[in-house]
Amino acid sequence: MPQKVLVTFLSVFFVWLLITGFDGEEYLLGIIVSTLVAFISSRELIKGSVMKKFHPKRWFLFLVYIIVFTAAEIYSHLSFLVKVLLGCKDDGVFVLESKFSDPVALTLLGNSITLTPGTLTLDVEGNKLVTYVSDKGSEKMIKIFETFLEGIFK
Repeated sequence: MPQKVLVTFLSVFFVWLLITGFDGEEYLLGIIVSTLVAFISSRELIKGSVMKKFHPKRWFLFLVYIIVFTAAEIYSHLSFLVKVLLGCKDDGVFVLESKFSDPVALTLLGNSITLTPGTLTLDVEGNKLVTYVSDKGSEKMIKIFETFLEGIFK
């Protein structure tokens, strides 16, 4: 329990500093608010073992995922631009049955799909994501996202 409170406090305080800046009065108010939020919500925000969630392997895989996502994002922008300019149409709606049951993993996968141009997560039903793609090749990219996220969330 104390680990969860500490991790929640540090996370909330870090976000507080990013939002408000680095002023003496803001530090004090940030410490007070972060402490209250940590004590009230740490059990709900962090489920399971803290040490397992903050394992260095997970952070490394998350950094790799950010690089892969950024590369996919750039490729998707260029591909979508070419498809729009040439008037190609190869779109459709499909259901992606994910390996995840964790809502955080499903949310990150759905957001990754939605953030890439030409794709959109329409609905989530259990572990299934209803997804629109403007290019059937995007399905491969979505599977790559899922593969990397599986390493982070298992």
